[in-house]
Amino acid sequence: MLKILLIEDEFIIAKDIKTLLKKNNYGLIDIAKNDISATKLFSENDYDLIISDINLNSEKDGIEIISEFSEIKSVPVVYLTAYSDLDIINRAEKTMPFAYILKPYNNYQLLTTINLALLNFNKYDSSIEENSENTIKLSLLTAREKEILITLSTGKTSKETANVLNISTNTVEQHKKNIKKKLDFKTIGELINFTMSSKLFKIS
Repeated sequence: MLKILLIEDEFIIAKDIKTLLKKNNYGLIDIAKNDISATKLFSENDYDLIISDINLNSEKDGIEIISEFSEIKSVPVVYLTAYSDLDIINRAEKTMPFAYILKPYNNYQLLTTINLALLNFNKYDSSIEENSENTIKLSLLTAREKEILITLSTGKTSKETANVLNISTNTVEQHKKNIKKKLDFKTIGELINFTMSSKLFKIS
């Protein structure tokens, strides 16, 4: 079970994200509303993922907080931001986030982005080298098929994947069949190995 640190100063947003993550079995979620509480929680716990708003009503913004955390331990990060300002994005990218998402977003976008961050971190942490042939084969897949691959590769079942993407389990199974046919694979293990060795940094 994942342990997640959510850094968000807006109570309603934080509550909604925590409820969404718990509903979809993403593990235990701690909420910090500023840099002080975030630092305290980070020092006392071992987190598998950090979700941080960039713009906080705090002495330090999300980027500064994550920058300090990254000097202590490497943890996959998903940034939330209402701004697509180039300077902010450049600052954020210097802390090597594994994904970020612009507000407003819907629930399925957030969950898919979290899965992408976990997948990319696992690639990085396991030092999995890119297979250029697999990366080229990504062009055979639709955006939805890529989303399904990402979610399945983080350990989700077909039913859990269906819940994340707000589609039926039968639809997930049909997509899996289509993906296997396109890539000439027989098992889900082959699909996961493919996903882990391809350069899947975005789904569009």
